[in-house]
Amino acid sequence: MSKNLLFFIIGNAFLFTLVYLTRKTRRPNNVVLFCASLFFTLSIIETAYRNFFKPREEGHFVNSYDPLVLQPHPLSGQQFGSGKIFNSIKLTHSGDTIYNASYTMIVDSSIDAFSYNHRIGYLNPTSRTPKMIFLGCSFTFGQGVNDSETLSYRLGAITNTSTLNLGTIGYGIHHVYKIFLDKYASQNNANRLFIYTMIPDHVLRAGGLYDWSAGPSYKISGDSLVYNGPLHFPGNKFAYYASFFGCYSFIKDMIINIQEKNRARGMSAEYQKAYLMVRKMSQYSKMTGGNFLLLFWDKYRSDANHASLTCDTQLLEYEMDKLRKDGVDIVRVSDILDITNPNYYFPRDGHPTAIAYDAIAKYLAKRLNLSVE
Repeated sequence: MSKNLLFFIIGNAFLFTLVYLTRKTRRPNNVVLFCASLFFTLSIIETAYRNFFKPREEGHFVNSYDPLVLQPHPLSGQQFGSGKIFNSIKLTHSGDTIYNASYTMIVDSSIDAFSYNHRIGYLNPTSRTPKMIFLGCSFTFGQGVNDSETLSYRLGAITNTSTLNLGTIGYGIHHVYKIFLDKYASQNNANRLFIYTMIPDHVLRAGGLYDWSAGPSYKISGDSLVYNGPLHFPGNKFAYYASFFGCYSFIKDMIINIQEKNRARGMSAEYQKAYLMVRKMSQYSKMTGGNFLLLFWDKYRSDANHASLTCDTQLLEYEMDKLRKDGVDIVRVSDILDITNPNYYFPRDGHPTAIAYDAIAKYLAKRLNLSVE
């Protein structure tokens, strides 16, 4: 039984007890009766909300959690735990399997001086140094697919090129920029290709909209970005107390939803920061002998609720147009995949399937004039 549900039961039991005692004295206390009537009404609404209207997670992980637990990291703010093989199983509430995948995690201290834990990529035994570096969130990581089915592995296998998958579940553009800036911006990147898979929600994550995407923050100084310490989150104390310590979840969810939408509307500066981050990663890549590709997942199917729907699409497209004029190589996933094809996304989850990654890998291999298997 959850703590909120326990509060819910105890609180209402207490109020009903008060009503009963008041009736026994035959001298009704108007304040008590009003409070009891109010909480009784709220309880009815809460019961209906929990059973019929409350948005539910479209799936759940076996043992009620995903085994990929993030830990603090001095560079990016958070990273995966120690390297090993994880099995991630996600089911619908009726018990049907959404996905069942194995993730091989490694600590690559020889390649990454900051000993960053990441998912295994494709390895060419005769040329072990990665020539393709993949950056991003769960779409880069390949949540829901096996090791050999991720985009980094498929493109590496098709072109027989060693790849490095630095995608991490929950990351935003602030994590990507920090990793690139500290690790690669001043390195010799001759013959390296950096591929950053970006979804619209990365902008909101960098603005501190979600406490599950903790990491570095930046402020604009002229035409540059300056590190501004770790992200700070406003918290939800008001929603917690206003909902009687979380008992009435419909009040809590309503307040949090309003707060998040208001914060999202006030993040216009984050789009300019995103523009500067991508532009600088592209510039640094070319200055150090490498290349940069922005794989923009501009449209994607999501059966689950997704906060990227609150992004300012018009403002984001404006910044993308600026990047294109600045010479940044941009590939839109909507030009590769049919967004309406359900085979490209896990149902009730929204993450890409192995079929989607394979189609994108073959497209990129041809576009980059690399050999296709």
